[in-house]
Amino acid sequence: MFGKFCIQVQSEKELKILKVKSDHGGEFENESFEIFCEKHGIIHEFSSPRTPQQNGVVERNNRSLQKMARTMIHENNLAKHFWTEAVNTTCYVQNMIYIRPMLNKTAYELFKGRKPNISYFHQFGCTCYILNNKVYLKKFDAKAQKGIFLGYSKRSKAYRLYNSETHCVEESMHVKFDDKEPGNKTPEQDESIAGSEESDNYSEPDQTLESDDTSEAVTAPDVPV
Repeated sequence: MFGKFCIQVQSEKELKILKVKSDHGGEFENESFEIFCEKHGIIHEFSSPRTPQQNGVVERNNRSLQKMARTMIHENNLAKHFWTEAVNTTCYVQNMIYIRPMLNKTAYELFKGRKPNISYFHQFGCTCYILNNKVYLKKFDAKAQKGIFLGYSKRSKAYRLYNSETHCVEESMHVKFDDKEPGNKTPEQDESIAGSEESDNYSEPDQTLESDDTSEAVTAPDVPV
């Protein structure tokens, strides 16, 4: 993965990566990674064992990704096996919206040289309706299939969606979103929502009493001055 990223960045920006710093994780401290660094003249440095503060930027970013992805999954009551989609979407959104304090620019703006367009963003886990243009439809068959929005495609201008009818993750641009409705609700959530709606619609009975038209008006006695 790092090899692809390194080659892509160096060819796109016409810059050379000189040094990489990491912890002693197995994904970094292995023979293939060291051979790649030696081949491309990259210096590989390590932080001290059990000292995450020496690699604080990466540790904080990983923690932010984990917390945000966990919140997105539990907020919409999605299954935990969607954690990879949640992390990818979190990383995508953070690169577009998080401002670097000293430079006052997002990571996307620093890398691409232009401000990002976020008008196509939608709520993660919201209900969506996917146009069924892959299966032959009869005259009165439904043209859309219900699904759950999971994120954005890396290689094309499309959305990543979970099709609730085919139980597959697919990419499509022909989709309508319902950002106000969660993608999946439990019976307990439905009962709580129904209870809150009933309480909102409930109004106390009018406590005012109608006056009797036949009753005489009572006048206050004259007070001597």
